[in-house]
Amino acid sequence: MKTNRVKLIFVGGFLGAGKTTLLQQASALLAAGGRSVGLITNDQADALVDTHLLTKQNSMTREISGSCFCCNYEGFAGVLSELAGRHTAPDVIIAEPVGSCTDISATLLQPLKSQMQAVIELAPFTVLADPEKLERILDGDPADLHPSAAYIYRKQLEESDRILISKTDTIRPERLQVLTEKVKLAFPDHEVGTISARRGTGVKEWLDQVLQGTVSGSRIAAIDYDVYAEGEAVLGWLNASVLLQGTAVDWDRFLENYFHRLNALLGSPAGIGHIKILIEGMGDRYCIGNQTGAGHTLQFRNSAGISNIAQMTINARVEADPAALEQMVFAALAQSAEGGLFYEIRQCRSLRPGYPRPTHRYSHVVS
Repeated sequence: MKTNRVKLIFVGGFLGAGKTTLLQQASALLAAGGRSVGLITNDQADALVDTHLLTKQNSMTREISGSCFCCNYEGFAGVLSELAGRHTAPDVIIAEPVGSCTDISATLLQPLKSQMQAVIELAPFTVLADPEKLERILDGDPADLHPSAAYIYRKQLEESDRILISKTDTIRPERLQVLTEKVKLAFPDHEVGTISARRGTGVKEWLDQVLQGTVSGSRIAAIDYDVYAEGEAVLGWLNASVLLQGTAVDWDRFLENYFHRLNALLGSPAGIGHIKILIEGMGDRYCIGNQTGAGHTLQFRNSAGISNIAQMTINARVEADPAALEQMVFAALAQSAEGGLFYEIRQCRSLRPGYPRPTHRYSHVVS
């Protein structure tokens, strides 16, 4: 068993900020450098796309579902202890909190510093922010979010040790430079960096910085829990798993058609926090679609190929009643089931997140 403490990196940020892509890139870089990595994902329900994706790359991936890390601190600490206590314990663990969560410093970082210093060493707490929403939030615009959801976005930035502007491949260099300066002005005591996880730009530099950093949870934000609770509750939350069967189906085209049908049903005013859909075809092939706002944010990557059977995992976080969201998700599926395509819903859970009730909440920074 290893006697050295495991480095623990938290990567936060609002829904669709690019956290999972960063975890994929970071774990691959660490593995290439000879370091073993554990990954911990988090969601209000199981059947999480992120866990499916990360498990393809890393067998030491764990999921905590049913509540956020902070409301299930004992569960999170138990997973940490299990990973760190393995005969082949990882050198680094990267944890990805729920994208609609904030107050991570008071409810997770401080308790961990107080209770698990013998086991883990915390890296600076990084929060990712996509440039489109970030720019609007800094200008006082809710960025197509409910005002209480925009409040969560701002609080995530406020409590972080390091702000990382993500998806820099989607913004012009001169605009990125101006945005970076605006972030530094708004948060003068924070470290600010930039990254394109999809292209790998800046990932190594960020990793070097957080692995060497020793200051974590350096500030605690003042959180109005009623506003926080409303910001989470405005989102309908749906996780579903579906078996698809047909004859020589082009799953990439199917996924694109499905997204367009779903968007038509949701309508343009819908406040989309994040829709992420994974289709796994034969031979470990897969495609994934991501949408983090209006239609222009929709992106596809990888290919599931052509085959007769596939597994579809749907994660949707939309400002809608959960029952209505579920109805639209499966109405779009029924519309897409043409040409002899059949589907079987294996699992589905739709909900509104409950009032956040963390296990611990420290009022002071633990040294």
